[in-house]
Amino acid sequence: MKPAITTLLLIVLLTACAEVSDVQLTGISGFEFKGMENNAFSFSADVGVSNPSSVGFTVSEVNLKTIVDGNFIGTLSANDKIKIRAHSDTSYHLNFSLTMANLITGASTIYSLSRKKQVKVEMQGYVKARSWFTVRKIDVHESQVMNVPSIGR
Repeated sequence: MKPAITTLLLIVLLTACAEVSDVQLTGISGFEFKGMENNAFSFSADVGVSNPSSVGFTVSEVNLKTIVDGNFIGTLSANDKIKIRAHSDTSYHLNFSLTMANLITGASTIYSLSRKKQVKVEMQGYVKARSWFTVRKIDVHESQVMNVPSIGR
């Protein structure tokens, strides 16, 4: 009986972990600048997430190198852990930190980008997700054109 239960549990865990990759970001809205400390910008945003799988999970770590219009800005990380529900298409309000690679050039690049209406954003790195007893590191290689929130245009 024990080997059957162990095998069943193993199959469930491996299946749960495999379905995390079906998740898609559906959009970003509600951008709010929080402040700057040392070489990091803090902000919050509503991030839309679609999870068609039957497994919920918790995002425990975000580490994304951020390139905007071909310029490396810095590393984006999320300060919150969020629980993504199964079979959901929901927006989650998250706090982020963008640690600048170089404060002076990064700040001037962000200022010049804030004058544009759209920018090409590339993100490379990983997101760690937990489901049950498993942790999965999902590689991210995304690129898309985004509208720039009007901060002083």
